[in-house]
Amino acid sequence: MAWGVRRVILGLLCASLTACETSLPEPDSEGARLYRQRCSGCHRLYHPGLLTPEMWQFMLARMDTEFVRLGRPSLSETERRTLFDYLSAHAQRPAG
Repeated sequence: MAWGVRRVILGLLCASLTACETSLPEPDSEGARLYRQRCSGCHRLYHPGLLTPEMWQFMLARMDTEFVRLGRPSLSETERRTLFDYLSAHAQRPAG
């Protein structure tokens, strides 16, 4: 298993074992509204600071396969960019 995938899984596991912060940064922004609208229907919302920008990029790509599997509409390019910009702006920054 690739190191990036392991980090994502570890991050999500840690979040599930601890109290996940449910308040989002900039809660009235377009990105936060879209995040709540498109993502909270299937799972709780994870704080953007839980993952790095690279991990969020991986998760957004993975969610595409989940949308298809669940028969839900995929993200448009505009939605994908808005979500990534929002999540990335508030993401964890790698140390070093």
